[in-house]
Amino acid sequence: FDQATANLIVKTGLGLSIGVVASALLFKRRMWPVTFFTGAGVGAAYADAQRIFDSVSTLGLPTTAKASSATPKDVAS
Repeated sequence: FDQATANLIVKTGLGLSIGVVASALLFKRRMWPVTFFTGAGVGAAYADAQRIFDSVSTLGLPTTAKASSATPKDVAS
């Protein structure tokens, strides 16, 4: 949980920073780049948290009990 929280803080902060810079330099100080990039940071952190908490999905194998006995060769074909 600590790793996912730290990841959320870092990626949200990076998204916010990129949004502020993009808003100031490119988009005449509009609010939507800040919102967009902050949301992208939160989304990236959420995807990473799913990978952290569900370690089976990181293998790329199906999570059903029947498929768990399959070898990677069987899954690839």
